[in-house]
Amino acid sequence: MNFPGSAEAKDPTGRYAVAAVAPDGYGGGIQELLLKTVSTGQTRRLLAFPKSVTVFWSPDGNALAVTDHRSSDFATVLLYSPDRTDEIDLDAVLQKALGPLPERTQNQQVFLEAVRWLDAKRLRLRLDGRGTRDPEGFSELFDYELTGKFKRAIF
Repeated sequence: MNFPGSAEAKDPTGRYAVAAVAPDGYGGGIQELLLKTVSTGQTRRLLAFPKSVTVFWSPDGNALAVTDHRSSDFATVLLYSPDRTDEIDLDAVLQKALGPLPERTQNQQVFLEAVRWLDAKRLRLRLDGRGTRDPEGFSELFDYELTGKFKRAIF
């Protein structure tokens, strides 16, 4: 689901929901993505975002992939678990796992986006963009396993 634009996105089990709100004290269109435990109504802030985010719940509702479209030149994917307070920046994990990819480091517009969950433990991601190295653009797929492993996806 895309925020802004959607009211809320419930996980497949109905235990959790995420929604975007405009918090008091923020200006310039900043919104916050909130995670709510449906049974208790308790909420916590996941992130503040200036443009838009796209969320994908894992099939078992135990993970949430959020593509944060931070600017017109950059997007990254953050991974959350409803029962943990930390986040995992999958762009940083990708760079650590596979090294400095030339597509990532030698282009000015680079976007890492969640595509879909392959199953409850594997997430498909797309890295694409354009710039000095790839003026006509590039697009590559990667699979991330919740165990922390990245690999290039086979078409």
